[in-house]
Amino acid sequence: MNFSFGQQYDGVILEKGKVDRNNVIYTPGKVFVYEFQILSGDQEYYLKNKEQDTFKLTENRAEALLKEIHLTVIRPKLFQRTNRNQTQIIYSYEPDPKIAVFTGLVENETNIWLHPPRKGFFRALETCPFPYIQLGEENQEEWKDSMLISSYWSDSVWGVWTDKLLLNYHYKREGKERILTNFGEVECVRILAKAHSEIGSSSLVAHFSGEYGFVQLTYTLFTGMQVVLKLKEVKNELVLRDGRDFFESRW
Repeated sequence: MNFSFGQQYDGVILEKGKVDRNNVIYTPGKVFVYEFQILSGDQEYYLKNKEQDTFKLTENRAEALLKEIHLTVIRPKLFQRTNRNQTQIIYSYEPDPKIAVFTGLVENETNIWLHPPRKGFFRALETCPFPYIQLGEENQEEWKDSMLISSYWSDSVWGVWTDKLLLNYHYKREGKERILTNFGEVECVRILAKAHSEIGSSSLVAHFSGEYGFVQLTYTLFTGMQVVLKLKEVKNELVLRDGRDFFESRW
């Protein structure tokens, strides 16, 4: 297997060729359906608009327009891969998505790593550690990485800075834990990840299953607000190639 280094996390190992062919979990045609919660103290918030460049939070559950996030794994056409050497995925905000957001993930025998959803309110997740697990016989109990992010990702709800912000990550395996899902109890590896920066610290508690991938992701932002993504369903659908395929499949 040929490897190269990732562009955002220096420690993530990428494949140079046959990027999707050895995927076991995130295979083309699969759709991972996540429900989400936005929490601040004892208060739960909901997203009341469908625009993906802005967001409006509400305390009224009845006003919620966004219900789920779907991660769809596609097989892009030749030379149309958004992130080089990464499996192509689409994030859609459901129901009735207006935009298909293209990004990537890494899956191989050494590690699994993925971009979070990051449009509208979910730009906040760029300030936290990304879902990331090291695999194989030589996997470590703890590992580190880092990334620079621009002020585009800042907001008063989760943290404001100017120019670029350096995030230093520390990941640690904390054993196994069973997570109750809509499709039964799933045994997961629990990973605690922290990001330290000059404006504060954020964290991610990730629960990973060898069968379903990242089953639950609990983010804590610089401000203490929490965002929880919990896997609700995994569907096998037609293999899509691009955004046109995605929207035509919905009509």
